[in-house]
Amino acid sequence: MSSGGDAMISVEAPCDIDEGFAFDVIVDGRVIQVEVPEGGLQLGQIFTVPRPDIGGDPLPSRAPMGRWKDGTFDCFKHGYTQPALWNAICCTQVAMAQAMSRLQLNWLGSKDTPINAGNTFRTILILLCAYYTVVAAWSYIFPGAYTNDENGEEIHIPDPLGTFLINTLQLIFFVWSLVALTRTRKYLREKYEIPEERCHGFEDLVCSFCCSMCTVAQMNRHTADYDNYDSMCCTENGLSQNTPTDPIATGRKIENSPAKLV
Repeated sequence: MSSGGDAMISVEAPCDIDEGFAFDVIVDGRVIQVEVPEGGLQLGQIFTVPRPDIGGDPLPSRAPMGRWKDGTFDCFKHGYTQPALWNAICCTQVAMAQAMSRLQLNWLGSKDTPINAGNTFRTILILLCAYYTVVAAWSYIFPGAYTNDENGEEIHIPDPLGTFLINTLQLIFFVWSLVALTRTRKYLREKYEIPEERCHGFEDLVCSFCCSMCTVAQMNRHTADYDNYDSMCCTENGLSQNTPTDPIATGRKIENSPAKLV
């Protein structure tokens, strides 16, 4: 890898890696390989290496740097029967989990080890099954009472405790969904260096709150090349087997900085 003068890039280790290995990094929208320095690296550790003059391969997703691949509401860009589209519409949290898996995030939208992030899809799927099972069974768990009104018609009186608990459960689920999606969108923007366009400081939250379906669909389109590869409903990352994905690590340009570990 040729060096670009004094220009350096800072790289955050995507996982624990022993010295002597190399891993792919996104630099200026290209994929390059960097070698692990002496002593190895731990997840999240930052180190600097010389920035290559030229070269590298294009991103597998064909995603641009510095802007979104398409608009928030371009949901039907790849047709009306695309699995990723209907996942976002009917199972928004499942589609969100697939985006998280591509970005190596855990079920809370935080960067994690490859092993933990590899369980994100299953964790969220189990959470969803448990949540909707409890909601569906709630009327049997807390049936409430029945009585007659002054006209002799039967009316249902909800159980106060059951009402409080189900409302609390639904609130917790909503907050988790909103926070996880907001954090995932923010991480994706930072990875691909996409600036906020509106509602500065709150754009990720506003998009996640106002149209979670469109937000998830846009993230999945940005991180995959749907022009050349099919999407899948029930795989962990929403892609067919052996579909290439973008590297987790990114390199940030640093001028006139010596190579070092941080």
